[in-house]
Amino acid sequence: KDFDEAIDYVRYLHTHPNAYLDMLYENPLNTLDGKAYFYQDLSFKKILDFFKTILENDTIYHNNPFVFYRDLHEPLATIDHLRADYNHLRADYNHLRADYDRLLQNASPLLELSQNTTFKIYYKAYQKSLPLLRAARKLVKK
Repeated sequence: KDFDEAIDYVRYLHTHPNAYLDMLYENPLNTLDGKAYFYQDLSFKKILDFFKTILENDTIYHNNPFVFYRDLHEPLATIDHLRADYNHLRADYNHLRADYDRLLQNASPLLELSQNTTFKIYYKAYQKSLPLLRAARKLVKK
């Protein structure tokens, strides 16, 4: 759906004579004093070069208001960097998962031991208090 809308928008840009300029004025890449920064020396060739750079370099562009000047041909993030970051995050996740599994494997015998020990303690307490419980039952029955 989004891809079809993007294709329709590109067709619109190609069929209307001032569509590129309208688009760039509505969504300027750079602004200076609230106006489009390129309005003085904008040419159709610059617009084509800009789109050509985006298509050829597989890059993502953003307007960063904290940077006063940035070359439009310099990408903020490339797809390759995003893929590398994703691969690093995936590797870190796998290492954390392996560490968790190893810790759980090492802790399991301790958990079983503590559960057995707790059971033994309660069982001994029950065995010791059994004569007292029998005496209490006899008193209640009388």
